Amino acid sequence: MFGLVIIIIVELALLFFAALVYLKSPKNKTNLIFSKFYFVITLWVIANYLENEFIDISVSSLFLRLDFFIAPFIFYYYLLFCLNFPEPTEITIQKKIKMLIPMIMLGLFSFSNLIIRDIKLTGQGIQFSESTLFIPYAVILFGYAVKGSLSLILKIRRYKGNQRLQIYYVLLGISIAAFIALTINLILTQLFVLPVVISRMGIYGLIVLAGFTAYAMIRHRLMDIRIVFTRAGVFTFVYALVLGIPFIAGWFVYNSNRSLWSLPLFLMAVLSSAGPFIYMKLQKRFESRIRAQEFKTQEALRRLSHNMLRFNNLKVLLKLIAHYLVKILRLNFAAIYLYESQYDKYLLSSVWQPKEEIGLPQEFEASGQLVRQLYIKKFPIVTEELGFYAPAPSAGRAKELFGVLSGLRINTVIPSFLRNGLVGFVVLSDRKNKIPFSQEDLNLLMVLSNEAALAIENAQFHQKEMFALLEKSKREALADMAPGASHQFNNRLAAISSSVELLLFKLENLDISNQPDEKIKFVLEDAKSALEMIDKEVYKGKEITSAILKRAKAKMEFQEFNLPGLIDNAYKLVMISRSRSDIEKAKEVKFSMDSLITNPSIVASEALLQDAFYNLIDNSYDAIQEKMRLINENKLGQEGSFDGIIEVTLRQDGSNVEVIIRDDGIGLTRENLRKLFTPYFTTKATSNKGSGLGLCVIRDFIERHKGSISCDSEYGKGAVFTIKLPMKR
Repeated sequence: MFGLVIIIIVELALLFFAALVYLKSPKNKTNLIFSKFYFVITLWVIANYLENEFIDISVSSLFLRLDFFIAPFIFYYYLLFCLNFPEPTEITIQKKIKMLIPMIMLGLFSFSNLIIRDIKLTGQGIQFSESTLFIPYAVILFGYAVKGSLSLILKIRRYKGNQRLQIYYVLLGISIAAFIALTINLILTQLFVLPVVISRMGIYGLIVLAGFTAYAMIRHRLMDIRIVFTRAGVFTFVYALVLGIPFIAGWFVYNSNRSLWSLPLFLMAVLSSAGPFIYMKLQKRFESRIRAQEFKTQEALRRLSHNMLRFNNLKVLLKLIAHYLVKILRLNFAAIYLYESQYDKYLLSSVWQPKEEIGLPQEFEASGQLVRQLYIKKFPIVTEELGFYAPAPSAGRAKELFGVLSGLRINTVIPSFLRNGLVGFVVLSDRKNKIPFSQEDLNLLMVLSNEAALAIENAQFHQKEMFALLEKSKREALADMAPGASHQFNNRLAAISSSVELLLFKLENLDISNQPDEKIKFVLEDAKSALEMIDKEVYKGKEITSAILKRAKAKMEFQEFNLPGLIDNAYKLVMISRSRSDIEKAKEVKFSMDSLITNPSIVASEALLQDAFYNLIDNSYDAIQEKMRLINENKLGQEGSFDGIIEVTLRQDGSNVEVIIRDDGIGLTRENLRKLFTPYFTTKATSNKGSGLGLCVIRDFIERHKGSISCDSEYGKGAVFTIKLPMKR
């Protein structure tokens, strides 16, 4: 009765492990083989138990031969599992047949007298004598076991991190269990007359040790190998007591006083209830000592997660996260990629690395395999586990991604989700001590990454608010100053204009052509030309004053206005700023505007858009000047005169108005084009001009209007900015 209870527990545990591993990943070939392996073991356990439970020699003999028939298939699946662990391996059908045929032959020979003979029942259970093929039978089974274990041992060098520890786990579990079963059931039973209880120790050892392997496959993640052996040792010690004490008591009861059969059952009930609590208590105590440093690391990650929201400066925040991840986790490098909607890419925003360059890419495509995998899993991607986790249909893509990440020395990628959107991700290298990340580490990193998404959004919002306040203060300062300055300037222009008109009137009434003195005639004609030029410049000055006033008085509210007029006014403001003094005065570029829209009026914020177009035209002017300078210094290999052209084209694109600003200036390199709208990036740093916020603010202004801005450029040939604005509010 007692033995039957134990066997039922063993059978249920084996079937439970087989089902759990299979359901974990039904499409994974390794999991499927493992489940078949465990199912065959359950059949063998049944046959092994029943061969000693009948007094009829013919029935016991049948189950003994079934025992020997099933055993070869256990080792066949063991070898097949080892060849496919930790990553599935392509094994041809011919090779599988070659591996299976010897086992089928041995199984069939089990029903003859070629392996076992002279079967008889004794007081110690069923006994038999070995026959001609008994030793070859044992040698072949040992050979399959050795070949499988050797395959795993050789794989230890090929793999590292979690997968290496998984291999250790399998060697600790299945291989030891297999050798115990072989030793007890094929060797010791023939050398000594063993009691039935001892002959069944192979079964009990099999369930305990093989359970570790199932645990490893279910979790798919192991900690330091010390934890593996600690848990295995604690588990074995506790449940050896839980199962061993009732077992020993049952043995004595069976041989002395069978009326006390309830005592072993009572002990088993008490100890099985207390076993889990004892196990958890001991496990916690031992692991707390071994994992003291790991607990400190996890506590540091929690503190970093809680403190991130204190930082409003995005650049400082990203640098802090990367730096502390390297410091806390003892990494070789850490980097952060953030999504940039302008390019539909994830750009390298911060990296903390040693002095030598690690060659991380500057960007990842939003449609790339890495981002797709992050969206599918919504959990960290561990490079070494890509092939192990991937179902068969996606194995090729997973291995391709594995190759990319391995080449970049990336160990783990932590996604950062916010409202179901992937705002970015963190890439981490291996640890310097080569210890892989535990499940607890990954859980904490995932929490930290999501907290980082909130902190990044908060910093970006704060940065936008600062930009808006800066622009607002500039506009308010201009609005306060412009009316008074313009009034005073207009007064001077009015005085100059009146004087010039009076002199011109007098010269018109004077017949210069009839003057007898040629010298006086020449002076009067020259004076008249100068006065006419002054009059034109005064008129231009009035237009300039009008443009300044128009910009200063522009309202933030959305209203309808003429877009070509606003762009023309922005150009005039640029020319004003370019003509502040004779020293800074530059050669005027050719400017043209062509409207292909019948009604180019839109409803928008005049102030914001005028600022945007002013900055874009001003940047085009700078690009043209830079190209002129390089041509004059013979650095472009271009000869001849260069005047520079800025062309503006307005056209309709569906419900949007499209403004195209084209110049033939110096243009942008591919690297600078990628960073163009990044805050604090500027190509004018060497000339002490530009803060790197202009284009970032422009994009913000355009996006406030539900529009978009893009740039296409080639170095040495110019740039084209395309702005799309909705024609309706």
